[in-house]
Amino acid sequence: MTDGDTRAPMLVLGVGSELRSDDAAGRHVADAVGRAELADVEVVSVHQLTPELALDLAGRDRVVIVDAAVDVTEVTVTDIEPVAGEQPFSHHLGPGTLLALAGQLDTAPSSVVVVSVPVHDLALGTELSTATAAAVETATARVLELLAAARDARAQN
Repeated sequence: MTDGDTRAPMLVLGVGSELRSDDAAGRHVADAVGRAELADVEVVSVHQLTPELALDLAGRDRVVIVDAAVDVTEVTVTDIEPVAGEQPFSHHLGPGTLLALAGQLDTAPSSVVVVSVPVHDLALGTELSTATAAAVETATARVLELLAAARDARAQN
C-alpha cells in the first residue's frame, strides 16, 4: 500500500448466499469480525467472488476470504496462490483467479488465505444449522488469530 492509501491494511471477505442456509457461513464470520471494530481491518460481505473485488484485494497486507465448503469436516485455512492464465468466465471466480486479477493491477496483496467453514445444510433458508453455527464461532476465532498474527508481523517490520 502507498503512503497516501487510507484503506485498512487487512481485509476480511465473507462469501455466501444468505438464502441457502449454511452457505452464508462466511458472511456470518465476516459480520462477527466486523463487530470487533478493528481499526486496521476492513470487512466486506458478498454473495460470490467477482472480478470487481480484485480492486478491494489490491495492495493489502493480508486478505482473509471466508467461505462455506462442502469438502471439509472442520474449519481449515489454506494459503492461496494466483492461478496463472485462467480468465474469468463469468461474474463468479475462485480465490486464485481473483488473486491473479489483483496481481495484474501491480499491487497484489502480500498474503491471501481462505478459511473454509464446513456446511451441513444448503437448502433454502436463512438459518444456520447447529453444527455450522458452532463452526462459525471456531472460524471467527481463527480469523481473529490470523489478523493478530499479521498485525504482529507488520509491527516487527
